Amino acid sequence: MGLMKKIKTINWGYLWLAVLIGGAGILILAYPNKTLAVVAITVGVVTLLLGAVQAIRVLSDKKRGFRFAVGIVAASVTAIAGILCLILRDKIAEFIPSLVSLFLIIDASFKLQTVVRARQFKSKACWALMVLSIVTIALSFIVIRMEGGDAEKILVMFGLSLIADALGNLFSFFFVGSVQKAEREKILKENVSEPPAEGAEDAPQA
Repeated sequence: MGLMKKIKTINWGYLWLAVLIGGAGILILAYPNKTLAVVAITVGVVTLLLGAVQAIRVLSDKKRGFRFAVGIVAASVTAIAGILCLILRDKIAEFIPSLVSLFLIIDASFKLQTVVRARQFKSKACWALMVLSIVTIALSFIVIRMEGGDAEKILVMFGLSLIADALGNLFSFFFVGSVQKAEREKILKENVSEPPAEGAEDAPQA
């Protein structure tokens, strides 16, 4: 029973992100001498798969509301971005590492916010997530600064930043759900222990 509760708190989206982004990072790092057009194809395929996975996750949820609509739009935009990346790969190949690095910086910044929230629960995993997020941001900034330089060096740094972000997503896979659960439990405890409204004790008995 405890295991099932733990599984339900896990955000499986982080696992898919870790697998796809990490896979792309390993491929780019293993073949840094490939052209940027090949990297654009790799990024396009991964982005398209991310959109498909996100769409499946959203459609599998039986609830239909604002969150569902936002999820469908996000999945559609991600999939379209992947398709455009594949179609326009020769024209935008040079800018792909920088564009993806901007996404990695934003993603890592959100992870740092999670770390700040988690520190109050004294979780040891938050320190590892903090280090990985900072490394991702640092490497991504380097990639952006190197734009227009040696393509092979850019791809090495780009591959490392993708792997760092993938490891951060892997930690988040186990970590974020437990933080959200701890926050909910804290809110419930605060509501239960909240003192009665002023004057409630002096109210006349029926």
